[in-house]
Amino acid sequence: MWRPVIPTLVVLFVLAGCGDASVASAPSEPPAAFDPAGTWQLVQGSVDGEMLELPDDAPVTLNVEGSQVSGRSGCNQYFGEFTLVDGRVTLGGLGGTEMACEEPIMALEAAYLGGLAKVDAARMDGETLVLTGPAVELRFERTG
Repeated sequence: MWRPVIPTLVVLFVLAGCGDASVASAPSEPPAAFDPAGTWQLVQGSVDGEMLELPDDAPVTLNVEGSQVSGRSGCNQYFGEFTLVDGRVTLGGLGGTEMACEEPIMALEAAYLGGLAKVDAARMDGETLVLTGPAVELRFERTG
């Protein structure tokens, strides 16, 4: 009487053990470590769905030195604190000079600094440093 049930149970246990391994969540790998130290120039960016217009005569730069960040935001100089751990970025204490420039440079500067304040991640895309955050992507090429 039990004989037909036992093979059926064995088959069910074997099939249950052969489940799709991809369902189990594998531990996520931290992003590859990289050193963003140096001087970078913004070559492309978008903030809140708007592409940044980058005029040749008003470069936007990013300088990373240890835990400090600085650069040119189009018209003015900016500075602050920078931390990068496992691809996660923390920017703090951002400040800068307050010179006035003509449009559209002031609009570029406002958008860039607003986007920079939202950055929470960094990665390398080939030789390009990519800073991202909610509705922000800033792409930089190394200049020094």
